[in-house]
Order: sequence, then structure tokens, then C-alpha cells
Amino acid sequence: MNQHTLFSLVLLTACTKTDEDKQSSYTYYGDTKSILDTRCANCHQTDDIAPFPLTTYEEIEPLLSVIRTSIETDSMPPWQPSDECNDYKGNFDLTADEKSILLDWIDNEAPMGNTDNYVEPTNDESREFTTNLSLQIPEPYTPTRAPDDYRCHLIPWPSEETSYVTGINVIPEQTSIVHHVILFLIGPDQFDQFQAYDNAEEGSGYTCYGGPTANTGESTGGLGLGGDINPSELLDALNDLGLTIGDLQSGNYTNEQLAELFDTLGASPEGAIGGFNQIGSWVPGTPSLPYPEGTGIRVEPGSMIVAQIHYNTLSADPIADQSSFQIATTPEVEKEAILMQLTDLGWVSQGMLGPAMTISAGDNEVEHGTIAANDSMFINAARRNLGLESDAPLMLYTAAAHMHNLGVSQRSEIQHEDGSNTCLLDIPDWDFSWQGSYHFSEPIPFNDGDSLSMTCSWDNSASNQQIIDGTILDPTDVQWGEGTTDEMCLGGFYVTSE
Repeated sequence: MNQHTLFSLVLLTACTKTDEDKQSSYTYYGDTKSILDTRCANCHQTDDIAPFPLTTYEEIEPLLSVIRTSIETDSMPPWQPSDECNDYKGNFDLTADEKSILLDWIDNEAPMGNTDNYVEPTNDESREFTTNLSLQIPEPYTPTRAPDDYRCHLIPWPSEETSYVTGINVIPEQTSIVHHVILFLIGPDQFDQFQAYDNAEEGSGYTCYGGPTANTGESTGGLGLGGDINPSELLDALNDLGLTIGDLQSGNYTNEQLAELFDTLGASPEGAIGGFNQIGSWVPGTPSLPYPEGTGIRVEPGSMIVAQIHYNTLSADPIADQSSFQIATTPEVEKEAILMQLTDLGWVSQGMLGPAMTISAGDNEVEHGTIAANDSMFINAARRNLGLESDAPLMLYTAAAHMHNLGVSQRSEIQHEDGSNTCLLDIPDWDFSWQGSYHFSEPIPFNDGDSLSMTCSWDNSASNQQIIDGTILDPTDVQWGEGTTDEMCLGGFYVTSE
């Protein structure tokens, strides 16, 4: 359930007491406040991103029927991964026991109880970390697009030495409108490209959507191959090496050929496959977890951070925001990490480098999938960035998913040589407003013979179209792209050497 629907329920639904003869053994202070504080109050606070606070009994009592509906439909809290796929740190979903306690308490007149019985909730999964670098978007920005404004802000990296990011705390200045933040890492060789984006628009930053490149919020028609190369250059370079696109997809090449390919293109691995590395992300309600101990993401002097901030003004008026970021860095780590991306070359090139990711107009059940072999371009590009050999095993610590507004579901898994698989992330009911990165409870090895697979599904029927400027869009054929009406199917994984 999105915020607008939930807010409407608040206005239209009166709180109805259930059978007055019942007596609940649960009370607000003795049982349910700690649950609500842990699972709900991270977002539902005064002047925060949620449309109403849930921090006191007086705030909660008029909303009992809305809370019940949210529990029964699993619409809140907005935890996306399926519990049957894997175990994650920071899971703020309601457990079966917590649901039972809350529903029983609501059904039995929601007694308040004694304040002396309240026990502060604890988060055993959090690990405190100290930050030593403070960054901020250059100047305040007031959202101009309603209800969703995606703005990218350029922030020069201040360190003059190579450093490693080991944790990030995002501090939104205006918590009522900041809905998510992604911090992209841009290398020194791409400075001019992104500065041009910023110079082309007035005010702080520029309009962006699926990634850090500029767009107007309409369909860009772009190929999504980043700023380093274009498809014809890639095909020419492959031909000179005696390789094909199929070779890249299947891993039918040597590490020396891959290195020569990137050198010939003068491109980074990320730019060549259409992605941009990140140093972190944040969505409301999720704890700020440091990166696994002894690991960190390398940042070179002269780099730039592109802070993509999603402003949502559905339940709050636009207001000037100048969010900041507290970052933990260290000069050395035991294991360098990278946020490895997974997609398909045919998708990002709109069919020039393989089968396209066509989502036909009117079709409500569209599915596309891809498989990256252990020695495929995507995985070996990550190894090369980490300074590893082409057959080196990897360790996966987190998984993330990304689609746009037509998305229905996304699943990624490791396929093993013996035919078994390990589920990494399964989001059965995709919601663009609540995407994030999920930390595995235990790291997962990626070994010789393993492959990474990813499947996405979409609904492009007339009933699932966006409303832009008050008009419901008609279904049209959709391809990969950065724009609001384009789509993506992208996976992200925090990885190190074994």
C-alpha cells in the first residue's frame, strides 16, 4: 500500500472497537509499544517521511483499524524481500508472533496498561561505527516536480589520498520529503561529463532518475551504456580481438583479452557495461549498517560523489533541503570491496548487443531473465577492479534490486554446478518507493562452477500506468532506459575476494 492510499484510509476509516466483552492479555506499554517502536516508528514520526506519527498511545488509538489493515495485507512495514529466500540483517518486517500480538491487542480494545511495564527495544544487529568525513550537497534544493522529484547533486571527494569507505550515515535535513538516497561514485575521467549535466540546469544539481546520468523525467531513448563507450565501438573492439557479444555473455575469453578490450576502449569496466559504482544508499527506516569488518570500497583522489535524492511531496509541502552524509573511511582494508552490478548487454543496448528487454504495450505478464557465468564479463569486470585473477572465488555480503514503476517482481540467485541454487534476493511484490540493499546474515561464497541469475517481471497493462501531469498514460512498448517511463532490471551485490 503506498502512502497516498494509507493516508486516504486514515481520513475515511473510523476506529472501531471489537467485542467489548473480550479482555486482552496484551497492553500497549507492556507488549505492543516496543513492537511499534521497532517496526514502525523509524518512519512514523512527526515531520518524517510517513504521513502520520505512531510514537504515542494518543497518536495510535485513532488509527487502530488502519494498523490492522496494514498488518493483515502485509503492506506495512514495507520490508520487500521474501522470508523464504534468505536471512538478512536489519529485517524490520513483523514476525508471525508480533502480528498475532498486535491483532489480539487491537481486537480486545487496545488497553494502554502501565507505563512502568515498558521495555526499550534493542537492536542486536546494529554495530556502532565512527565516521570521519562529512559531506553535504552544495546548496539547498527545493523540489519542483510533484509528487516525485529525482535530483542528482555533485559533491567533490575531498581526500587527496586513496581511501576506503567502510560505512555511511545519511542525514536527511528534511525527513518529511527525503525518500531515498543513492551515493554514486564517479571517477576523475568522467568529471567533465557530469559537470556538464550540472551546468545545464539552474539551481543545485540536475534531474535524474534510474541512475546518475541526466534526464528530463521523460523517456530518454538512451542506450544506458554509461559515458565511456557506445555499442559500435564495443563491437569493433571485440571484432579486433576475434570475440563476439556471445563470448562476453558466456565467458568464452581470456582475462588478457578482457584487459585488452578495456584498454582499447579506454573505458572502465563499470562504464563499459552501463553501470556506475556506488559507495552506499539509504531508505527511511533502515538502520545504517557499516560494511563488513575489514572491508571497504576504494575511492581515488579527484573522484566525485553524485548524491541522487528522491524527494516525495505526497504528504508534505516542498521545502528547501540540504542533506548531508557522514562517512567512515580508512587508508587500508584487509579486503577491498566493490558493488558489482548484474544486467544483460542486450537489454542496456536495446537489442544491439543481444535480445532486447522489450515490455510490450498492454501485456500484464512480461518476464525477462539473464544468467552470468562465473567467468562472464560482468563478474570478471568486478574481479579485475579488485585486482583478482579471472578464476578467483568471491564472497557476497549484500544484494539489491532495481526496476522502475511497471515492475512486479525480481529474483536473483546463485546457480550451482550440481543443479542446486542459493536464493539471494526475492522481491515478489515490487514497489519502486521502497527499494534498498539487504545485508545477508552470513556472507555467501561464489565459487568455481557457480553462475548468477536474475529474473524480472512487469505489468504493462492499461490498469498499471503512471499518472503524469494529471493524465493516465496509455501503454506503449517499453525498453531499458533512464527515464520515468523507461524500465530496468538490475541487480547489485557487495563483493570481496574469498
